[in-house]
Amino acid sequence: MKISDSELEVMHLLWRESRPLSFTEIRTVLEGKNNWKKSTIQTLLTRLKDKGAIMTQENYVVLYVSNVNEEDYLQAEGSNFLNKLFDGSAKKLVASLCKGGKLDAAEVNELREFFKNLQDEEGK
Repeated sequence: MKISDSELEVMHLLWRESRPLSFTEIRTVLEGKNNWKKSTIQTLLTRLKDKGAIMTQENYVVLYVSNVNEEDYLQAEGSNFLNKLFDGSAKKLVASLCKGGKLDAAEVNELREFFKNLQDEEGK
């Protein structure tokens, strides 16, 4: 499923709140954050619903609910990103981040610990 950057803003809101949201609630947040008009927000919700990323529930008002798990989406998009820009190599991605100064020493140490724990778990 391909979700645009603008649609992803809506998804992040639904994931963060982790409950059904009314159009008014969504509109209040997105108008304040992005200066989007009512029609823009409605279009984004319609597109997401057409893609199957969200669904609606009717309980006096229409409520919007995510159909897509955030972690599953991030893993799929991360894999697409890795394949598209780094030939599927996580090592190339991390090297690029390090060389570009995007990882500080603390983050490198966190990654080192993460990989050590991952390796320990696989060895069990």
